[in-house]
Amino acid sequence: MNILVIGGNGFIGSHLIDHLLLKGHNVRVFDVSYERYRKPLPNVDYRISALENIPDLYEALLGIDIIFHLASASVPSTSNVDTVSDINKNLIPTLNILNLSVKLGIKRIIYFSSGGAVYGNPLTKLISENHPLNPISSYGIVKVTIEMYLSLYQRMYGLNPLILRPSNPYGPRQGHFIAQGVISTFLRKVQKNEELTVYGDGNSAKDYIYIKDMIDLSYQLSISDEVGIFNLGSGIGTSINQIIDQIKKTTKSKLNINFVEKQIYDVDHFVLDISKTTNLLGNYPITTLKEGIENTRYWLNSIV
Repeated sequence: MNILVIGGNGFIGSHLIDHLLLKGHNVRVFDVSYERYRKPLPNVDYRISALENIPDLYEALLGIDIIFHLASASVPSTSNVDTVSDINKNLIPTLNILNLSVKLGIKRIIYFSSGGAVYGNPLTKLISENHPLNPISSYGIVKVTIEMYLSLYQRMYGLNPLILRPSNPYGPRQGHFIAQGVISTFLRKVQKNEELTVYGDGNSAKDYIYIKDMIDLSYQLSISDEVGIFNLGSGIGTSINQIIDQIKKTTKSKLNINFVEKQIYDVDHFVLDISKTTNLLGNYPITTLKEGIENTRYWLNSIV
């Protein structure tokens, strides 16, 4: 199949490209820049442009069977700073993608939403896809809005959207150049012998999933006939303090930790209910935190 990965040169996208190539697909990437940590792959068709450039986007969509949409111009910590910009750079470009897809007859769109930001602070121990949506950041609000437009276009134009709500992915190629990725951020700070900043008391537990697990699940769902919303996660809550303990063991380092006040845009605690995904795909092996941190540290050491 001919597959377009929008935002394919980022952390998640780079691993998705590897997986798609391994499965024998023709891969085209649309992104604003090339990958940060690798040279362009010889068997990938790169289209470097902004999503606001409609002619370039149109050309990138020609001949495509499936779209993976991973692009995001913000993260929760930055989205509230300029909410108008968040809409202009994330919502409007996605509507352009949907409108062009309708014109070109592309039916299958896989959208990477968020397994934390859309739900807000949870009302239940495990968060299922039916949990009320109460985002506490513009990032989450825009994600929810895009999900609703996907449902609208499904009803109006017969699109077959798959909405994936991943928890916190981590692993190799997650660079510390935007405000996300606590595991890679901590590992890089330890590597540089810098202080670790923890927001809150470190006891808040969240759901973390190793990138290769997340990509494998995403692909299996994408080639199915399923539409609608699926959580992607480990189904396990891991606190910041547990992550720090494992990093201590892995790096054999004495860590300097600074606890500061919790940030208002950060969801306090969440663990995803992944039963809908496992009921469809079966129980899948989850990379342990120990192995995932070791793999991420090995990669970080390789790029020094």
